[in-house]
Amino acid sequence: MSTLTLVRDDEFQEHLTPELHPEAPNRLQAIDKAFLTSSLDDSVKQLAPRPASEDDITTVHNAAYIEELEKDSRIAKDQDRIVQIDADTFMSPRTFDLAKLAVGAGMVGVDSVLDTEAKSCFVSVRPPGHHALADKAMGFCFFNNVAVAARYAQKKAGLKRILIIDWDVHHGNGTQDIFYDDPSVCFISFHQFPFWPPDSGWYTEDGSGDGKGYNINIPMPAGTGDRGYLEAWKRIVEPVAMAYKPEMILLSAGYDAHQDDPLGQQRISTKGFAEMSQRLLNLAHENDAKLVSFLEGGYNVKSLSESAVATMSVLNQDKKGTLVPDAVLHSKSIIAATHGGILPDRNASLVDTRIDEVCKHFQRFWPALKGD
Repeated sequence: MSTLTLVRDDEFQEHLTPELHPEAPNRLQAIDKAFLTSSLDDSVKQLAPRPASEDDITTVHNAAYIEELEKDSRIAKDQDRIVQIDADTFMSPRTFDLAKLAVGAGMVGVDSVLDTEAKSCFVSVRPPGHHALADKAMGFCFFNNVAVAARYAQKKAGLKRILIIDWDVHHGNGTQDIFYDDPSVCFISFHQFPFWPPDSGWYTEDGSGDGKGYNINIPMPAGTGDRGYLEAWKRIVEPVAMAYKPEMILLSAGYDAHQDDPLGQQRISTKGFAEMSQRLLNLAHENDAKLVSFLEGGYNVKSLSESAVATMSVLNQDKKGTLVPDAVLHSKSIIAATHGGILPDRNASLVDTRIDEVCKHFQRFWPALKGD
């Protein structure tokens, strides 16, 4: 029996961007195709999204900002064209409605793990969300899907501790900003550093006020491979998560740290994403926490689709483990993509030094990081 639900809708492909823009409809088309050929569709329950209301969105975003986006949307609709919001963020005639639908999809995902037998959910949507600030669109993002889902889960179920993990190659600056002083949400972001957004995501950005120590950046050097990410997971993510004891785990699942992605310079393989997904599932089991994953980046459609479906396949098994067996992955192409060894870092010494620095910085907040 499936323990995973999938929230998806063909409508998300109607968010249009300029020609050659990396955040394009073919991203979801590729995931859908990989899903259908994986045999997961025989067992995974698919759910339709619902639009989020303005009240839902204003738990995170300013009402004036929503009104501003709506004005831009009217221009796009009235003139039947794509409107440029910032240097790389664009709104087509249906974008505003689909951004609200993407937020609502995350809420449906939260409902599915709180109200049904499902243990986890994958929310396959666009536009993505983790760069969206309370009052600003940026980085292809309009509304912060994972942040609204966290607030919705807190309100619906009275949750006191939500862990958000972000493994997108870019820093989840929007999510950081929204929860920076809030200990009820612990945010851990893996990302290439230095990268984009500029000057964002260093480990000394560690929260403020009551949230001090609950914002944990893991700024990975360019060229970090599976080995470095899994080492950081073992030495930082696992000890913090076990000390925090989250009641729900939300994942910003960007796949642009893949070795084949055109935007980043990291070296995670499809196998590496499968292994991180397994460790994510293990954390959920250890804490009896429900799990919802939100699609963020990933711009090579082959590596994106294979890695996303690998994550779904792992979450669908709902078993603790270490190595992901081929039988879990359900697809010859994904099995082929996950064969081979764990990819090394270009400079393992530099990566290990960075992990040491992060551990040392956060030991004052998380004694578990001191090790033996």
